[in-house]
Parts: sequence; structure tokens; C-alpha cells
Amino acid sequence: MIKYSIEAWIYNPIAKEILLLKVKTGQLSFWQPITGGIKSDESSEAACLREIKEETGLALACSNLTGHGDFTVKIDKNLTIHKNLFLVLTEQKDIQISDEHVGAQWVALNKVSSQLYWPSNQATFEIITEKL
Repeated sequence: MIKYSIEAWIYNPIAKEILLLKVKTGQLSFWQPITGGIKSDESSEAACLREIKEETGLALACSNLTGHGDFTVKIDKNLTIHKNLFLVLTEQKDIQISDEHVGAQWVALNKVSSQLYWPSNQATFEIITEKL
């Protein structure tokens, strides 16, 4: 099965920081960017804006988004995730995280990689930082 999703790296250009959200599942907890599925009736841009609003409370516009291609992750023989990558610029730093997260932090660019658990997030962060 292939799932289609977005991955949004929210960047504050004034502070030069990336927003990471903390997920806790069972005994595992980890930091990641905004992620979420694309519904069958929406564009990847609309899904990105919806996920940002749901996960952070930030109401942004398409003008805040820059698409940076796709990235595919094979989870196992039954699941592949196809992500549309976005860099999202905002000067807003006040957020309200959703119930699906247990924490949030703005992280300096040179510290982001060390905070990421998943190799796929580390790889996509490298793609995004090439664009900054």
C-alpha cells in the first residue's frame, strides 16, 4: 500500500529556527516536523495548510509555502509513504500544539539534525536546508 502525505518544515527566518513537534507512541518518543496524510479530495498544498493548522494552530496562506519535491520511504513490504516536501516561512512563533503531540520546540538550524529520530526526516531536512 502507498500512503500519500506531506512533510512541512516550518522555518522562522528572523530567529533562523525550525519548529519540531514531539510525538509519543508507547515507549517511543521523537521529534519531527509537521506531517500528515493527504485526503483524496485535496491538493498537497491544502493538506499542508490543514495539517499546520491542526498541529500548531497557525493559520497560514499558500504564499508561506514552497514545495521542494517528493520523498519516498519504504516502511516495510506492505507500506510505502510518498511525501510532498514543503518549506514554510513564518515569523509567528506562538503555537498551540494538538493532542497528537506532547511537546514543541524551535530549534537552531545547526541543532535540528541531532534532534531527529527517523533517518527519513534527517534526509528530508538536508533537502530543505539546501534551499535556505
